[in-house]
Amino acid sequence: MRPPEELDSVDWASLRHGLRADASNVPRIIRALYGDDGRSAHERVSPLWVLTRWNEVYPATLAAIPFLAHAAAHVPLVRAELIHRLANIADGRGPECAGRGDEDAAAHDLVLAELPSLLRFLEDPDPATRRAVVTLTPLASQVGEDVWDRLARRYEEDPDGQVRADAFSALAGPGGAGGPRAEAVRRWTAGAVTDPEPLVRARAAVLLLERAGTPYPVDQVEVLAKALAQARPGTGPRSTLAGLPDPDAREARILGADPGAMALVARRSIDAGDRGERGSRLAARLASTWRDRDEEAFDLLRAALPYGHGDTFRSLGELLPYVPRADRPDRPGIADEVLPHAQATGTDADGYGPRSARLLLGRLGDTRVEALLPHHRPGTVPDTEDDADVLGELAAATGRLHLWRSVLRSAHLRQENRALDALSPAVTAELHPELLALLRARRHVQPVATALAEAGVATAEVMATLTELSHEPDGYEPPADAHTSWDVMAIQDRGTATTGNRITAAVALARLGGPPELALTLLAEASDGWLALARHLGPTGRPLLPLVEAALMQPARATRLWAAQAHRRITGDAYARCVPVLTDLVRPGGERAAHDTPPPPSALATLAELGVTPDEIRPHLRTWADSERRIIPCDARHGPPEDDLLRAAARAHLSLLADR
Repeated sequence: MRPPEELDSVDWASLRHGLRADASNVPRIIRALYGDDGRSAHERVSPLWVLTRWNEVYPATLAAIPFLAHAAAHVPLVRAELIHRLANIADGRGPECAGRGDEDAAAHDLVLAELPSLLRFLEDPDPATRRAVVTLTPLASQVGEDVWDRLARRYEEDPDGQVRADAFSALAGPGGAGGPRAEAVRRWTAGAVTDPEPLVRARAAVLLLERAGTPYPVDQVEVLAKALAQARPGTGPRSTLAGLPDPDAREARILGADPGAMALVARRSIDAGDRGERGSRLAARLASTWRDRDEEAFDLLRAALPYGHGDTFRSLGELLPYVPRADRPDRPGIADEVLPHAQATGTDADGYGPRSARLLLGRLGDTRVEALLPHHRPGTVPDTEDDADVLGELAAATGRLHLWRSVLRSAHLRQENRALDALSPAVTAELHPELLALLRARRHVQPVATALAEAGVATAEVMATLTELSHEPDGYEPPADAHTSWDVMAIQDRGTATTGNRITAAVALARLGGPPELALTLLAEASDGWLALARHLGPTGRPLLPLVEAALMQPARATRLWAAQAHRRITGDAYARCVPVLTDLVRPGGERAAHDTPPPPSALATLAELGVTPDEIRPHLRTWADSERRIIPCDARHGPPEDDLLRAAARAHLSLLADR
């Protein structure tokens, strides 16, 4: 440990952390941990994120560890938060971890050096601190500390249920699963399934299910389902045990192996009030993990609507496109069930739940939602991003052009707004005056320019504006006072957006019949990611062919994929280079060295379109087409699930083979 008085003895300016190369702000952050300014523990500790950004450790992290340990030992207010951070720093960086670097190893060893002084807080009066110290106990054996008996007392006697549950997980971990203590673990596990604390029962049930294997015994699944339905949501920092699986992740992994068990646990949690949104989240995971479970997940989420959770509304909205019977006439009432939650007034109207409910009503195409927007009068331009998002959903769902125009004219239109995402060529042609206004204002240039090009809108005003955009300089320099992560990222995003705007505008101009020379020049100078736009130029992009050929040889799978597509569009020859590259991308043992790695669906689909089924993939087609579990876990927020595209492509290949 090192006290704050020694902070100035470290040359922090020469050390790097997750935000910048100069860590001279770290002493101020650490000194603030000791302050008496009335701030909460979270407010004091949260600035330390710079030491572990992206779950990495940095030279400044190593220098800070002894100071953080001292603060944890001497400042009760921040003790639990800091011990959790130290546990997270040590976790995943031990000698057993492959590929760890020198800084990872040093961070692990520095935390171990502080461990004996922190383990004494296992009996701290604060339950959050006891929970935090339990997360460190799996590392105790590495410093010659035997905490088994102390952990056993925590499990048997602690008045806090979460401490007891974490202690049980630590005791039942690898150190207690075998050897002379195995009998005690078996005895505790047998008794834990009837423990009065639901979290303890849940941890024991997960352990028993893991041992039983799939399909899980229904009676053991019921134990877990009832326990989770009754368990109170966790409070404070997450209780990940250093060196052991996260209990929540372990539970998710176990349930993820059996869709029936996952659905049963979700149903029991929802019926019991969906505490902590556990049931509704499991329902959403059911659809993202297993095929053909969309309707079952939809029904579970609908049963959770009365509780008004924002994520439930959003998950339902994400499933709507994939549930054919969601909007059938004989399935009324969904919008009526959502409506009361969207009708909040006053300060409640801007809460996450009501906002999410209004988004779902918009996606359902329920026009009543326009009158419920808290900052909007029907027929006017929306005055907030939230209201613009709802009207964008409503416009996309109903196709009403007056709503679309209202959203596109709003100063609060976001890039993610459905009014931009759902532009079809026909709608784009109708709305081209509003889209032209966005181009002239330099707002959302990339989606708008692309939409106009795909719709073939080549008016003189559009062509002139695209010409101006394609010649604009970057013009962005980071201000000298940029110091927070958000400032830096915003500056980087603006610079990237300006480059992207220029390239996208030049490509759109060429696609609409304008001069292609600038697009060719900009693409030739751009990074590989932008060079992918060459595929839109067709034969006009032939001067870029050497660059595309070079990209075909790159190791990155995504780069080779777009390069193959661009080569085909430019040359008109699918078989010279496109088919060999796509074949290598989809065949096991080629680009996909691991046999269980799924192929890129678009590559598989393109090969099916060309009538080419490589011999190497034929043994795998039936699995890709018929697997009950998703080959590619999906997230419906980002368009059609990749797994659905994979299954469709595999079925197309099977049809080709059947026709031969």
